[in-house]
Amino acid sequence: NAVPEGLEGIARAIAGPPPAPPGATPKPPSEGPPPSNGATNALQVIAAYIPTEVLTLYVGFIAALHKEQAVTRGEWTTFWCFLAATPIVVWVVYATKVRAAGRSLPLRPQQWPVWEMCAATIAYVAWAYALPGTPFLQFEQAGYYSSSIAGLVVLVVSTVLGLLAPLFQRPLTP
Repeated sequence: NAVPEGLEGIARAIAGPPPAPPGATPKPPSEGPPPSNGATNALQVIAAYIPTEVLTLYVGFIAALHKEQAVTRGEWTTFWCFLAATPIVVWVVYATKVRAAGRSLPLRPQQWPVWEMCAATIAYVAWAYALPGTPFLQFEQAGYYSSSIAGLVVLVVSTVLGLLAPLFQRPLTP
């Protein structure tokens, strides 16, 4: 129930259960999470904020719609639809956890996981911007898009979200 602090804390929370208490038999190294560095921590953080349902569907749609020659209207429509769906999906996941705990649905905005909804939406935009086959490729010729900049955007956004999370995040348990 503790809120992770910083990129490393969030990455550890994503990686799995906490380490065994002192005196317990430690797991062999092959069973533990792989070693992490700044880049993997950042990618884990940005992936943590976006619901996997959104990512899975978005990648499938983009793969089906993407044409090598030009960005289609369908790719932009898909981007905008999933952008709108991201905070809704975060709320549904939260509401499911609240209901599973035996409480009533969080219908009032004061009960919503606002930080998580906003962070997921920002992370989705950064991730979609960096995805191969992104509709943002349309701006490459004008000099407004580059895949190397997109990679940096993902790292910067995940770092900022990781730094801000301890200030705004609250435990998702009701």
